[in-house]
Amino acid sequence: MRKQGSFVAKAGMLLSLFLLLSGCGGKDSWKEWKADQLEINKDGQVIYCVVDGFEKNIYDVDELTGMAVAEAAEFNGRNKTGDAAPVTVLDVSRLEEEQDKVRVVYRFDTGASYTAFQGETLVYETLEEAVTQKHVFSGSVLYNGEDSLTLDEPGRVKYRTKHVVVTDAKALIHLPEEVLYCSHGVTILKDGSVDTTGCEDTAVILLKK
Repeated sequence: MRKQGSFVAKAGMLLSLFLLLSGCGGKDSWKEWKADQLEINKDGQVIYCVVDGFEKNIYDVDELTGMAVAEAAEFNGRNKTGDAAPVTVLDVSRLEEEQDKVRVVYRFDTGASYTAFQGETLVYETLEEAVTQKHVFSGSVLYNGEDSLTLDEPGRVKYRTKHVVVTDAKALIHLPEEVLYCSHGVTILKDGSVDTTGCEDTAVILLKK
């Protein structure tokens, strides 16, 4: 369920349901999520949970699941280049506490797949790559409390191998490493995650590794 677009329902796509829903075992933290959240792991994979209103008079959960799976299957058909599926549907369910809301959880193989599917920028790469690709601009200023970092030549050289997350997604984001600096509007939470809902511009988050 993308908040930026509609589902693409197709007859016959439901046969893909069990394949696309596989791999959701284990004690993954996303199973407890009840609001819009993102998680980026060290390999660059992204877990995305979206929560939205659920019109029970229009859909039931099975129909909504079929629509989500069909949309993912169509996207994969247009974008798959190797063995891994760009997007996998991990879960579609109603919130137990709020039956008028439903959550859909996706796994993306890369931030680029998230960007193409969701229409929101999500980049996870080294600072050197980010500057080269113009995802981060020279002279940008990042903060950590009262401390600040200007990404001029010395700053870029010093931190060039560190990873950055660059995104215009407004969500709670779980990161693979501790935050060193971040752009204005990003809130660093006690558990190490960040909240970008207060950002007016694209968020830039420099990580420890």
